[in-house]
Amino acid sequence: MPRRSEASVRSRRLAITLRKLRRTTGMTGADVAKAVGMSASKISRVESADSGIYPDDIEKLLDFYGVAKTQRVHLLDLARHSEQRGLLRVNNAHFPEDWQTWADFEEEANALLFYEPLMIPGLLQTAEYARKIIWATGHGLDDDQIETLVSSRMARQGLLTRRNPLRLHVVIEQSALERPLGDPHVYGRQIRHIIDMAEMPNITVQVMPAEAGLHPGLNGAFVILKYDDDPSLVLLENKIASHFLDEPDQIALFEDTWGVLRDVAFSVDETAAYLKGLA
Repeated sequence: MPRRSEASVRSRRLAITLRKLRRTTGMTGADVAKAVGMSASKISRVESADSGIYPDDIEKLLDFYGVAKTQRVHLLDLARHSEQRGLLRVNNAHFPEDWQTWADFEEEANALLFYEPLMIPGLLQTAEYARKIIWATGHGLDDDQIETLVSSRMARQGLLTRRNPLRLHVVIEQSALERPLGDPHVYGRQIRHIIDMAEMPNITVQVMPAEAGLHPGLNGAFVILKYDDDPSLVLLENKIASHFLDEPDQIALFEDTWGVLRDVAFSVDETAAYLKGLA
């Protein structure tokens, strides 16, 4: 079952998950192949999204890994529709697969280009700021759920300091940085945290000044995920859904938009001066 030269986001999601499931067993691809009656080369192709997978084969793998029903349904759906472009997920705080999808694609990336008009991006948030944002936007979440999401967000920041750290380049609207939090101490610590993070060699922070006026980012936040060996993806997110885009023309549109935003925003030095003024 051949794939296109550029695998869809669905087949890439399936490949990432199957790779992680195998690694949790401590087994090699050859070990798993022997156990389920497949070739090692097939396991390798499936785990790298270079090849499709037949329903019977994925059923064997999911049985072997002991995948629970909820995740199993999700993975079988990905396999059945692996040739469809794009991936739309309806967010559900009670269903870890929704936020795990983003976390896995983020972990596999080598760079993120992040435009944010409304809040400070999660990878640059302090726990205090994250808690306030999640409380304000997470309608119906109880205290335990909020703390779980805060802990998850803080753990993701380890991507910025791992052995091969994620490269992060953010453009943040000035209004997002000046929005009151209700606690000046939390606000001050958050701004100083951004200043400290921006000094890391793999992190670039730019501020979009209010006087920039109209620009092509005004239709909302987006993230471009860059990979060494795979095409880029774009994530669009709102209160109820996350949408991954994988069509080349869509990616090109957002990359062009990113280039304009980067050029219109304050330079790195101007941003540093502005942030120190806020702090």
